[in-house]
Amino acid sequence: MNFITFAEKLGIDREAAIKVYRLFNGGYFESLYYSKPPILHKLREWPRKYLSKKLILIRNIQLNQAFEALIWTDIIAIYGMSSKLIDRPIKYDILEKNVEYVYEEIKKYSLSNNFTDYPTALSLDFVKVDFSPFINDLTNKRREEMNASDSEIINDIAYDSKLMEEIKVKYPWAKNVKRENAVRAFQLSERVNEFVDYVIPYIYYLAASKTLHFDYTLISNTISDTIKIVEEEGSKAIKEQEVSSEYQRKVRELFQLIITTLNYF
Repeated sequence: MNFITFAEKLGIDREAAIKVYRLFNGGYFESLYYSKPPILHKLREWPRKYLSKKLILIRNIQLNQAFEALIWTDIIAIYGMSSKLIDRPIKYDILEKNVEYVYEEIKKYSLSNNFTDYPTALSLDFVKVDFSPFINDLTNKRREEMNASDSEIINDIAYDSKLMEEIKVKYPWAKNVKRENAVRAFQLSERVNEFVDYVIPYIYYLAASKTLHFDYTLISNTISDTIKIVEEEGSKAIKEQEVSSEYQRKVRELFQLIITTLNYF
């Protein structure tokens, strides 16, 4: 089931749903579903994807309903994914806190940009619709990610980065670098430190995904608070070599994998 079909089941105007879907590029569900591992990295700047000057185009009740449905779909899909992976129930009050936070951020953004009108919550009735297709899609993506090779994921991150594009422009030999050797290529360039700084946030979310730390944290916290916790604990694992959890051990393991690969030559 896609968002348009879901919105129609809620009684939302189809054209309004299509317009909102396009304006906000399918919301966070779409970003997560089509992202390469670690998919949770797409949540790093939550809820910035909703904070756009396109908000001024949400000018009537139908568009407002569709926009609220998009926010709820994203939030329930994310929490449903974590709930399913760790077999814990979803707390409705946490979902509401997330929605409230998103609308608070929308208000702040709108007022700072002198928007006189901006989307507000309408309290839609979601009881009559089934979110499980969205939840199952993200859950399956996570399971695939958890079973994937750490080395393969990190090389993919390196190969698809803008830094790699820049290296290919500067160094002719880099154009022949294979995806599986992407990290090693940085050792032959002058961009090693930049690459390490670039890849560290990805390490946090890959470790948080594979250890389920993100999910155990999320189930009792908002998305924004979970992101802060994951990044703060991950940073301590690298900068202070703190290892007080399975998550921090995984962060250290991934970091060491990168350093070892960079020192191959």
